[in-house]
Amino acid sequence: MSEENDIQTVAVIGAGAVGAFYGAKLQAAGLKVEYQSKKAASILKTKKLKIKSIWGDFNIQANFYKTPEEMNKADLIIVSSKVLPDIDFFKLIKPVMHSKSIILMMQNGINEEEKLAQKIKKNIILGGLAFTCINRNHPNEIVHLDYGLIRIGSIEKKDLATAQKISDIFIKAGIKCEAAYPLRAIRWQKLLWNVPFNSLSVICGGADTKVLTSSDDALILVNQLMKEIQKIAKSEKVNIPDNDITTMITRTNKMKPYKTSMLLDFEQKRPMETETILGEPLRIAHEKKINVPVLSTVYHLLKTIEKNYI
Repeated sequence: MSEENDIQTVAVIGAGAVGAFYGAKLQAAGLKVEYQSKKAASILKTKKLKIKSIWGDFNIQANFYKTPEEMNKADLIIVSSKVLPDIDFFKLIKPVMHSKSIILMMQNGINEEEKLAQKIKKNIILGGLAFTCINRNHPNEIVHLDYGLIRIGSIEKKDLATAQKISDIFIKAGIKCEAAYPLRAIRWQKLLWNVPFNSLSVICGGADTKVLTSSDDALILVNQLMKEIQKIAKSEKVNIPDNDITTMITRTNKMKPYKTSMLLDFEQKRPMETETILGEPLRIAHEKKINVPVLSTVYHLLKTIEKNYI
C-alpha cells in the first residue's frame, strides 16, 4: 500500500462547482492540482478562483485545461463531471492516469464505478459522494453554502484501506470526509435525496429545497419517491431505515434554500442528469420486477421536458 505522501498530484476532470471547490481545498493544503474544464479554460487558462465557504473564504491560482491530454499524469484523479450518456469516462481518465493512479468518481447516480472497472483492471477505483450545497456564481467564484461531507467508498472490501487513505488526505485539507464500505450502500443513500429533490425542483416549476419542504403536496411526492428508492435498495440487500427518510427531509428543510444541480441545468437549458439519477434506478427496478410508479412517471416527465429544449 502506498503511503499517504505518495499522493502529491491531483487531476480534477470536469471541474464544475463541486470538483473545483474540493480541488481548491486540496491545493490550498499543498497538493499540486490541475483542473479540466472546457468552459473555464476557454475564459482563462490560469486564473484566481475565489472560494466563499462556510469553512472559511480563500483564493487560489488555478490551472485550467480544455482537455485531459494537456494535463500531467496524476496520483489522484477526481472525476466530478456530470454523468451524461455521451461522455466516455475512460477516454477522459486515460491521459492523466499512470500505473498507480487512484481514481475517485465523485458524481451522482449509480453503476459508473462498476462500468469503469470493466475497462480499468489494475488501478483502484473509488466512489465519492458529496453531501453538500455548492454553486458557481461566476466563472471565478464558487460559493459553498452548507454541509460539505464527502463519503468515499470502495466497491471491494480490500480497497477500503485506500478509501481511508484518501479520506485522511481530504480531512487534512479541512474537508469533512469519511471512508465507507460498500460503495453501493452509500450510492443508494445519496439517491434517496437526489431522486426526489433534483427531479421535483424542475417539475415543480423551478422550486428550491425550501419551497419543496414547505409544501405538503410536494412532500407527499418526496416521500413516495424515497420509499421507492428504499424498496429498490432493499432488493440489493441495502437497508435504508424509515427514520433516514424523516431525518433527510428534516435536514433539507433546515438548510439554506438551495437550487439543485438539475434545476440549474434546466434553467440554462443544458442536458440534465436524468438517466444517471432516475433512469439507472428505474432500469434496476424493471430488471428486478419492482413496481415503482412514481419514479417511472417522474422519469418520463423529465425526459419530455428535456426533449422540448434540447
